[in-house]
Parts: sequence; C-alpha cells; structure tokens
Amino acid sequence: MSGNRASRRAFLKSGLAAGAAGLSLSRLNAASIARVIGANDRINLGLIGCGIRGPYIIQHMVKPADTNVALLVICDIWKKRLDEYPGTAEKLLGSRPKACADYRRVLDEPDVDAVVIATPDHQHARQCMDAVQAGKHVYVEKPIIGIAEDLPELNRWYDVCKASKAVVQNGTHGVSCPAARAVRKVVTEGRLGRLFRVESTETATVPYWMGYQGPKTEAETDWKAFLFNRKDRPFDPLLHARWMGYHDITAGTIGGWMTHFINFVHFVTGCDFPVSCTAWGGAYAPTNDKRCDAFDNQMVILEYPEGFHAQFTSHFGSSIDSETTIFMFEKGSIKGRFGHFFGNPVLSSEGVDETIRPEKLLDSDPPYPGAEHVKNWFDCIRNGGQPNAGPDFGYKQGITVVMGDLSSMTGRKVTFDKQKREVRS
Repeated sequence: MSGNRASRRAFLKSGLAAGAAGLSLSRLNAASIARVIGANDRINLGLIGCGIRGPYIIQHMVKPADTNVALLVICDIWKKRLDEYPGTAEKLLGSRPKACADYRRVLDEPDVDAVVIATPDHQHARQCMDAVQAGKHVYVEKPIIGIAEDLPELNRWYDVCKASKAVVQNGTHGVSCPAARAVRKVVTEGRLGRLFRVESTETATVPYWMGYQGPKTEAETDWKAFLFNRKDRPFDPLLHARWMGYHDITAGTIGGWMTHFINFVHFVTGCDFPVSCTAWGGAYAPTNDKRCDAFDNQMVILEYPEGFHAQFTSHFGSSIDSETTIFMFEKGSIKGRFGHFFGNPVLSSEGVDETIRPEKLLDSDPPYPGAEHVKNWFDCIRNGGQPNAGPDFGYKQGITVVMGDLSSMTGRKVTFDKQKREVRS
C-alpha cells in the first residue's frame, strides 16, 4: 500500500473540497424516527463490530452504566467472532444475542433501539448514517472518518445526523469525565488568564496495531465487506488484522489517538474550528512492521481563532512522556493525563512563577470515564438533550483528522474554510 502514497500526495496537493452534502435526506421520514423511549424503559442494543473495542464497550461501559439494557443482536464479518461472542455476551448480560455478518441486518431489527458501532475507521461514517436513517440511536467509535480523502463523507455524515432525531454520541469518552468539567470551569472563569498553548503526548514502545489478530483465510471472513468503500484488492490477512497501521484505512494515531485529545480541548475551551494545521509524520519506529505504512511517528499542530494552538505528538519506539497533557496559560498551567482519561488535573503557576502552589482540581481521583460517557448517551436517549460528544463535536474532531492527515501527506500547512467546508493546502 506504500506505493500509493506518492500518487495520493500528488492528488491532495490541490486540497480537498467538502462542498455541499450531496446526499439525499429523503430517507429521514416518519419511518426512520427512533422509537420514543421513556425514562424507565429498557434500551435494546445492537453491536456492530465484535473485535477488541466492541466487547470492551459492552462489558466495561454499557453494563456498569445501566442495568436496564439488553443486547439483542451482534454483528461481525469474522466467523470466529460470530461463533464465540454470543456466548460471552450471554454470560455477561444474561441473554444470548442473535448474530449476523451483515450490519444492515442489525438495522432491520425493529426491536433494536440503538447501536454501538466499533468497526474499522473507514466504515464508521457510512454505517452511522445508515443507522440513523433506520431510526436507531448511535454510539460510534472515533474517528468518524479514516483519512483526508473521506472529507466529503464526513460532511454528509454531519448533515444526516443533524437532520435526524437520533442521539449520536462519538466515542471520545474523556469529555464525560469530571476532569473535563473542572478544566472547563477554570477556562471559563479565566482563573489563570489567557490560554495560549495545549500540548499532549500519547505513545508506546510498540505500535498498538502490532498486537491485533485476524482471519488467516478469506473463507473465514467477508473480505469485500471489510474493504467497504476502499478499492478492491486480493485478500490480505495482515491488513485485515492490523488495519490500524495502514494509511489506506486510517490516519494512524491522528485518528486513533489525537481525536481523544483534541475533542477534550474542544470541550473544555468551547473553541471554534481550527483555522490552520501543520503536521509531520514518518516511519521510524524499530518496533513496527514495515508493511504497515501509517506513520509511526507523528506530530500535529492546530491553530485556533481564539488565539491558542494545540500540539499532539506520538512517537512509537519509545513510551517517554506518554499519557501527558499540559494546558499553558499566562498565569500558570494545568497538567493531566491524556484526553481519553484525564485523571485528576493539577493546577499551579508552574512555568510562570511560584505564586500558586500545585492543587488537584478534584477532591478524589475519578474512575475511567467510559461508563459515564455511555450513561450520558442513554440519558439523552431517554430524556432528550444533546450528548457530550454529539455530531457538532464529532464533525469538528473529524475536520482536525482531515487537516492533520492532509498536511502530513503533502508536507504543507493547510487551512480550513468553515463556510465552504473546504480544507486547502
């Protein structure tokens, strides 16, 4: 797939136009409006994608968030998972879900109220659109789209979701933690003065995609369903298993990790879209598989109209400074972990003077915020309101993925025209 990088770079040098939605919204009629769910009603779920993340969401986020939930049907293209996960789910939740290989069968189930989408990045937007048009509420994993060329689909996704009555929650769960609310309060009240920079590092010694397993033969899976909207090619077991390391599918850590960080920044600052982006990436990690062509060392700098910039860094091959974030203000700083789980932030005047001694913003260290994020989604399904990471946040986060990926691929600074929905290099 690395042979496609030069032609892709040449194509992208002219920039990407998001343009108009280009998708008929006529399907969003009375038949596609989700069932009204009362405050005490059971929510019936479908799970699309039973790899590592999907079952994790069910076990560690859905189950502790609400006991009045049932998993009716699961979907995966790998036959091994279809055979094994229903039994696992039955032991966990008390009932055995139906299983299917085509996600559209999940959407056809009239008793399914909401779906969790935990499939490869390039499938998220289309599957989410199909789900809301089928009248389902959606929890969709991040990022919404895979790479810069997917910007038109990101645009369509936003339009479809905003035109529907479905509650759509993006899987950047860090925004639902008490730390996010605490940092936002400091920013809103101006306690440390003007924010001018946020920097964050998330990395590991070995790229996360190296540990993933998949089917060994095409007979075990639906290869065309895996490729989805990507070009046809012969079955490749490594691509099927380690798709997170292939640029044709995903922007690597820009989509996989930066999305957590940048949505946290968007949430606590209330900022507008970034106006420009400069990014760099390369393959340098000695622990990577050279067949995986998504960059294993990455840096993205995003400039915001409010007068601050945000920097994301990932450098596989070394775990130095992983899980660190610093908000820098004119009067001090706030330090925390990474955007998916910020921990208990520490406020001080470090970096400026010694007038403010370090203090934790929370009385006690908070738990992992996954269950709270899902609970926020369930509460909005039952009672109305906008979830913490709804379509507006998902779209803005998606734009940063496009900008970071496009800048990395072209070696140029890129800008975003919010009115025309265009990213230009």
